[in-house]
Amino acid sequence: MAQMDRHIAAADWIGRSSIDRPPSSEPDKSAEIGDLWRILTVRRAWVLGTAALFTVIAVAYGFLAPPLYAATAQILIDPRDKQIVTNDVNPVAMAPDGGVIQVESQARVIESDSVLTRAAHDAGLLDDPDFGGVGTGFLSWTLRTLQGEGAVPATDAAAEARAVRALRRKLAVKRADKVFVVDVVVTAGNPDKAARIVNAIAAAYLKDQTSARADAASRASAELASRLDELRKRVNVAENKVEKFKAENGLITASGQLISEQQLAESNNRIVAARARTAEARTRLQQIKDARGTAFGPDSAPEAIQSAVIERLRTQYAELASKEADLRTQLGNRHPYIEAVRTQMQDVKRLTEVELARIARSAETDYQRAAANEKALTSNLDELKRGSIVTGEASVRLRELDREVDTSRAVYSNFLSRSREIQEQTGIDTTNARVISWARPPAERSWPLRLLLFVGGLVSGLGLGAGLAFVREYLDPTVLSRRQMERLSHTSVVATYPEFKAGSERPASVAASLTLDRLSSVRGQIHPPGQALSVLVTSAASDGADRRSTIHLLAAVATARGERVLLVEADLEAPPDQDASGPGLIEVLRGEAGMAAAAKADSESGAARIGIGDIAKASRETLSRANIEQFLAAAKSSFDLILIDGGVLTGNLRIGPLAAASDRLLIVAKNGATRQRDLLDILDVSEVLGRPVSGSLFVDRYAAAA
Repeated sequence: MAQMDRHIAAADWIGRSSIDRPPSSEPDKSAEIGDLWRILTVRRAWVLGTAALFTVIAVAYGFLAPPLYAATAQILIDPRDKQIVTNDVNPVAMAPDGGVIQVESQARVIESDSVLTRAAHDAGLLDDPDFGGVGTGFLSWTLRTLQGEGAVPATDAAAEARAVRALRRKLAVKRADKVFVVDVVVTAGNPDKAARIVNAIAAAYLKDQTSARADAASRASAELASRLDELRKRVNVAENKVEKFKAENGLITASGQLISEQQLAESNNRIVAARARTAEARTRLQQIKDARGTAFGPDSAPEAIQSAVIERLRTQYAELASKEADLRTQLGNRHPYIEAVRTQMQDVKRLTEVELARIARSAETDYQRAAANEKALTSNLDELKRGSIVTGEASVRLRELDREVDTSRAVYSNFLSRSREIQEQTGIDTTNARVISWARPPAERSWPLRLLLFVGGLVSGLGLGAGLAFVREYLDPTVLSRRQMERLSHTSVVATYPEFKAGSERPASVAASLTLDRLSSVRGQIHPPGQALSVLVTSAASDGADRRSTIHLLAAVATARGERVLLVEADLEAPPDQDASGPGLIEVLRGEAGMAAAAKADSESGAARIGIGDIAKASRETLSRANIEQFLAAAKSSFDLILIDGGVLTGNLRIGPLAAASDRLLIVAKNGATRQRDLLDILDVSEVLGRPVSGSLFVDRYAAAA
């Protein structure tokens, strides 16, 4: 008996190997992209609904919002100020980066309170209701109350603050990349008002720059006083200290630097270069060693062993390998010609190893030479370091004295030149800024742009809708592709069916024929020839219609092929069939009716069909393992294929003995409809029942049968 059980277990393993082979775990980027597209397709209602909502809101805003007009003035701010004097009080940006920084700073000056206050006065904005002016209407009073201002302020400072605050909200100062032109843009409800305000800001900026530079020159001239004599004495004292210290310590300099320091720097540079050469030689040698024995691998040869000889041998080896494959296909694996070609391939490998050995010896020699050179330079550097330690303390003191001299000399020189120039700069304006384009009243509105709002609402709606679709799929994921189905169920997909609808009969029949062929191969492996095969088909609740369509299609195709097929309805949770009459599966299991009396011809498939019967009689004794095995044994003696509709296995647990006694357990899933949670529950229940899922029948609504 134990020996028979081992034979049955071995046969069952062979049968499972043809259908239940584990899916590939290699990553497939195209499959992942396809899954994302399927999520968007399945959740298209979320995407399209959100896009429609955002588009309607954007378009409504475009038609209802009051129009705004933007006027623009252009100011050229040249960082190279007018060179009226040699050195201006204000810094002059000579480098490109410094010029950009200066222009950016001037752009912020345009937004400053001083410029905007001057512009508000010139444009008459203090009494303008759009810019904080006090209105007399009820709406103005309500807005002031909500903002906490209460009564109308009587001071000019408060009016200026309101006007500047409102003007800053409507002002935009922009600068294009790599140019020194600043665009000053003001948005207002009236085109003439917008142009007037922009021109007032440009004029106020030019006046502010002139005033600021004059004030800076006056302050600098006042701050430079009689410190020149003190600075001159400080320079003389510092220079005398340096010369005295050199004479006492015997320090010799050349080109402003100690000779010992020059030698140390040069030696350090040489040893850095030597170490780089040593590392390069060591890397090349290691690459050659790693490449030994892999010259004919699929990867390209490393740069260290790329030579004409190696490339020629690789080419020759590839030609011999191709020739050997052709001869093996034409003459067989043991033909003398093939042995000769293989001998030539071995000779090519041997020659390659010889060439690699020669290259390795050459690289070894280069590495040893570089290492010896590095060692010699290191020894020389150590000697220089020991010598530099002797004069280190004196050098530190000398550098400190030199810094004191340089600092004193630089300060004295700057004060001397600046004191002479600033006296002449007080009344000179060196600002190099001008308005190159005064603002004109705009002819077209700048906001709202209806086309832009439409496109923006559509794009943002699509993006948000796609995000909601992905979140919805993440919260309640479904099976999206055949590859994902295999990965979740740890079994292969027996066949892929198109969605059951008009026009898909032929592809679905091809998939059903493929399923029957695979089941036939399994039947021949695990059963004696001629013995029938029982297959229980289950699915999630959302795939009930696809499950029933698949079972009837399998029965119809098998009947058309000449097989005797029996359809068994075993779904205890299905609603009662009003057209069914007579005994069914329950009555047969209870012994109240025979199989011949219960089996009726199925009009759809042409197979024999046994209904579920009276579900109220489905007791535990009726659905016992013994009754079910007796029923299946009797059915197999009269039919070639038994297809059992197991319904939703997680809610149909009373037919567990029937699932355990069936030869195969197939699960029907549909992409975009089958929830992963339901699929995993069915897999867990099948494991508990002792009959794991053997394979799956995948219904793909987007493709024909594979």
